[in-house]
Amino acid sequence: MTFRRLFPFGPAMMAVIVASGCSNSELIPPKTVPVSGSVTYKGKPAAGVRVKFHPQFNIGKLDFVPYGETGADGKYVLSTGKPGNGAPKGEYLVTLEMPYIGVDPQDGLESELDRLKGVYSDPYKNNWTVILNDGENVLDPFQIQ
Repeated sequence: MTFRRLFPFGPAMMAVIVASGCSNSELIPPKTVPVSGSVTYKGKPAAGVRVKFHPQFNIGKLDFVPYGETGADGKYVLSTGKPGNGAPKGEYLVTLEMPYIGVDPQDGLESELDRLKGVYSDPYKNNWTVILNDGENVLDPFQIQ
């Protein structure tokens, strides 16, 4: 038996479902610009660092926090809802974490911990402010000690 015979209205129903899903603009990531950079630790590339950009403006109905993770070369590319698409233009506070799975000393449960011990995870304690503009945004390295 063919698909059409089992589901004669299948294509029409799919069109209705897709059209209704596309009308929900709340789920669409905001317009972005390309953003890349690097992180160094004592002057050398830092791998496995999660770089988060905390918007200091209204980013839209969904609370997106653009982020990227450094590779072996210490470089990252930001993503906002779609891999590698960058971040919206505007001002951000930046945080860095080096996540790993370990046993939390406070509750004894396995969870995600930070090798940097939270030193760079509070956007209001860091002095890293970035303003993204139109076009390619290749940022200066974030240096950690």
